[in-house]
Amino acid sequence: SGASIRYISRIEPALHEVSLRLKSRTTTAVMGESGAGKSTLADVLMGLLEPDSGHMQVDGRPIQGETLMRWRASVAYVPQDAFLFHDSIRGNLLWGKTDADDDDLRQALQRSAAEFVFALPQGLDTVVGDGGILLSGGERQRLALARALLKKPALLILDEATSALDRNNEARIRQAIENLHGDLTVIIIGHRLATLEHADHIVVLAHGSVKAQGAWQEIAAHL
Repeated sequence: SGASIRYISRIEPALHEVSLRLKSRTTTAVMGESGAGKSTLADVLMGLLEPDSGHMQVDGRPIQGETLMRWRASVAYVPQDAFLFHDSIRGNLLWGKTDADDDDLRQALQRSAAEFVFALPQGLDTVVGDGGILLSGGERQRLALARALLKKPALLILDEATSALDRNNEARIRQAIENLHGDLTVIIIGHRLATLEHADHIVVLAHGSVKAQGAWQEIAAHL
């Protein structure tokens, strides 16, 4: 059965009978207006919320108990405003994987279109300031993506990760995401069509339910 989530403070359920099947190593885009249930769905997929009814399975196995803890460790999440510590770029990246060496860091930076780090006078030792204030928003987001990729996650969730960026930085991250295609399972939650239309599968949420899903050509009429 589909997954449902109901909050005590809300009359309508945040998710209602949402049934999705996500293929491994594909990219799924989740669209919908504010309040459609996108972030609640992300919490379920990350294993932070268990549905009131229905369940989540990975490779046919229910995600619960010890399996739930292992699943949480295999998911990486990049929000709209990723937080960076007042530390070096290296120090911030190591939060993603504490035992990563410099080769791991360089590879993650390349995969996230964050090669700008290599041109900085101090490179990986560059201090980013409180909250990453010494970097642009696009640079911060690309470092957050690099930090997420260091985990080598089975599932990468980008939650409105480009919505606050200008078109140039959005395009850079979009290209990085496209380059990840086939390497891991990606879920992009957002609203800008340019970021979403190259996904393998599109899901449109409305009022906590799936309004439409399918390939871009199949669901364009519902937008």
